[in-house]
Amino acid sequence: MKYVPEKEAQTPGTHAVTRVALSASMGFAAYWTYLYFSQTKHIFSPALKHHDLQTDHAHEFTELRLQVAPGIELEGWVRMPAGMGGAGSKAPCAIYFGGRSEDVRWLLSEAQGFKNLPLVFFNYRGYGKSQGKPMEKHLVADARVIYKWVAEQPWCDRDRISVIGRSLGTGVAMQLAASTPVHKLVLFTPYDSLLNIARKKVPLAPVSLLLRSKFKSNECAENVRNPTFVLLAENDEVVPHDSSLRLIQHFAVKPLVATVKGTNHVSLPHDVDAQGLVGHFLTA
Repeated sequence: MKYVPEKEAQTPGTHAVTRVALSASMGFAAYWTYLYFSQTKHIFSPALKHHDLQTDHAHEFTELRLQVAPGIELEGWVRMPAGMGGAGSKAPCAIYFGGRSEDVRWLLSEAQGFKNLPLVFFNYRGYGKSQGKPMEKHLVADARVIYKWVAEQPWCDRDRISVIGRSLGTGVAMQLAASTPVHKLVLFTPYDSLLNIARKKVPLAPVSLLLRSKFKSNECAENVRNPTFVLLAENDEVVPHDSSLRLIQHFAVKPLVATVKGTNHVSLPHDVDAQGLVGHFLTA
């Protein structure tokens, strides 16, 4: 008689465990797929609508449209303090790069703390009335175009162009400073790497594979050799202080660091005292 081996006995619950494992795998895959395709919203969350702003200093601002790539124009502004920008005069100036969800138009009404400093600021691609979609490589490329445009202006001392970055924008400012001879660098609530922050927020996801925009400022820091000023909020609920401190450790030239009392992640750049510190640092 032909021998027919018996089927291996399965312990009770094996099918249930298999189903749970399969469901978990499918759940993770679905979640990772969602993260991949929704990352622009989570990382940038573009500010799409303008808010009406009232200012007594409208005469100090000039609205701009700058083409940074074929078919892509950014909206921006130059803030020229009264008495500056006259024929034949050149002044140190600064370019500001905003944070996540930030419509930089707020500077039209709250830039007075920066003192007598020409200030240039543009909304990122996809923010406000700027065209295109935000991605790290595009924002950094646009920053270089903006820097070149500023350097060509008759009112600008091209040897004293400084860069200010806030939160997400510190990643843009760091890459520009690492590859361009900027005069000075200011960082509001910087992070060492967006990749590292994402790993902590979603530890079960392979973020190094999913993220298209990683903003590895820690890898740029050793190439930033200009004077740098880092401002931290007393209470930062968005960028952990340890992330900022890890970045500081990577600089080839030790930055000046200040923690502004009574501020949080959102309020810090709006703080008049913080702006005053920045204005003094950039014009000294």
